[in-house]
Amino acid sequence: MFIEGLINITSGLKSEKTQDNEDIIEKCLEVDPNQLFLNWKFKEVKKKLTYDITKCIGCSLCKLVCPVEAIELGPISDIAQEKIDKSNPKLLIDHEKCCYCMLCVIVCPNDAFHDNIEPRGHISFDEFPSIEKFYKIDSENCIEDQENETCQRCLDVRERNNIVEYYKIAKECPTNCFSIDSPIEGEIIIKKNMLHKCSPENCKTCVNICPVESFYIPESAEEVLKYGKIACNEKECFYCGACENSCPDDLIIIKRKKIQIRNPKKSEPYPWIEGWVKNIKEVLRKALIEGKEQVDIPSIEEHIKKIRASKIEEIPQLSEEDKQKLKELNGKIQSLLQSSKIRYWIKDKKVDNILKELKKKIQN
Repeated sequence: MFIEGLINITSGLKSEKTQDNEDIIEKCLEVDPNQLFLNWKFKEVKKKLTYDITKCIGCSLCKLVCPVEAIELGPISDIAQEKIDKSNPKLLIDHEKCCYCMLCVIVCPNDAFHDNIEPRGHISFDEFPSIEKFYKIDSENCIEDQENETCQRCLDVRERNNIVEYYKIAKECPTNCFSIDSPIEGEIIIKKNMLHKCSPENCKTCVNICPVESFYIPESAEEVLKYGKIACNEKECFYCGACENSCPDDLIIIKRKKIQIRNPKKSEPYPWIEGWVKNIKEVLRKALIEGKEQVDIPSIEEHIKKIRASKIEEIPQLSEEDKQKLKELNGKIQSLLQSSKIRYWIKDKKVDNILKELKKKIQN
């Protein structure tokens, strides 16, 4: 059931008039409790982009590839900390900016975006590049048992990326032939020098939001000593970025290094292919981590050790002759200060008189 009257937008780019009416692009946004429906129409072509709030994991890959910057992050940290309900969207989509390119659909790792274009076959996404799948299957051991619930679920979700389901299938696969295999390569950086800000007993955003449970809180003394307050099992991680987006103290960095892009099934050199590849590669953009690289901030103890270990510079010493001259000069100044006349001049702030008397004393 749609929320009637919540949003109903029609905006147009006016061009030539037809005999009956103007050619316009119509847009409208419909909302129900779990989904947003972005609708676009031009002449006989209709596009619908569906955003499923319940499936969104807050990774922001869609935000990175969006060519018109129509997507912004929502209150991901508050949702992960359960300060607000999970029914709140993790993304904010600017309906007016959206160009309905559907790049968000092909990069989403959890099937949170869906496209629907009418008439069917008018636009084929086989002609566009896309991101590779987030899983791999050992075909020799795969049995595809139609009566096995896990096998059936595996067959149902292979076509569209669904990392949450993939993680469950990998754990329950009867032949262990299914596993998560991320098309994104990278590394997780935890700012260990800043972990004094981390409060796992109150926060746990990284643990709560990770769709493959790669983040955990070390329990043994050995693990705590090695990792600190939080740790990540990178064998499970697929570098989506949800943990980085959720951490309220900015303690986590996702460094993405490579991404596997699937070429279109058709080989014609369409002009839009290069543009799509460029936008998909935006998930590697350096701007995502600029200014966030881990800085090794030494503790006070480390700083003291470093100073002690450094070479102490030798302080030049006065010669015996210089010491004697300094002693004589000090004696003249002390005798001058004992004069009652000088003390009166000091009291009356007669600086010029004092300087003249001092020069006479030094020259004698």
